[in-house]
Amino acid sequence: MKRNILTLFFILAGIFTAFAKPDVEVVKGSLAELKSSNAKVYVRWDYSNSTIEDKPVNTYLKEHGDDWVRDYKSEIKRAEDNFRERLDDKSKDVSTVTNEKDADYTIVMKVKNFNYGQTALAVAVGFGAGDAHLYGTMEIYKKGQSKPIAVLNVDGVPGTGYGNEIRRENAYRELAENLAKLIKKAK
Repeated sequence: MKRNILTLFFILAGIFTAFAKPDVEVVKGSLAELKSSNAKVYVRWDYSNSTIEDKPVNTYLKEHGDDWVRDYKSEIKRAEDNFRERLDDKSKDVSTVTNEKDADYTIVMKVKNFNYGQTALAVAVGFGAGDAHLYGTMEIYKKGQSKPIAVLNVDGVPGTGYGNEIRRENAYRELAENLAKLIKKAK
């Protein structure tokens, strides 16, 4: 009986995965000019309209305690650094810089919502249950231009791990991997 249920679970998971919408997709413009460009990119994170689990950031943090409020900025910094390091590691087309003046392109990641997921589900079920998810819009601008060369929809990029901060870091890491793949496949 358990074997049949497990088999059914894997079949259904495969079906849902086959028809799933991509976590990151280009919705306007193209990434083609970044392909094989060796361009330097600066990443700017915009949390001005961001929520956590559909609540205002400060409200969510205060509901979870003083340590969440205290640790939030360092959590964000580690996650952003993780994105930059992973993009540098995975992309042969672009590399990141820490000063916008040195960049050929600026990536503006507008974080709309972040959901931390549930550790208990991640531990008990696995297979992506309990993952964190990152939502937003990514705009990529060429230096000196006000119109983006590309706009990407970030629709639930997952982050795994046993801990809230780790899941955020891994979601940002996964976002970088998705971007590197999209640039590599750009036409």
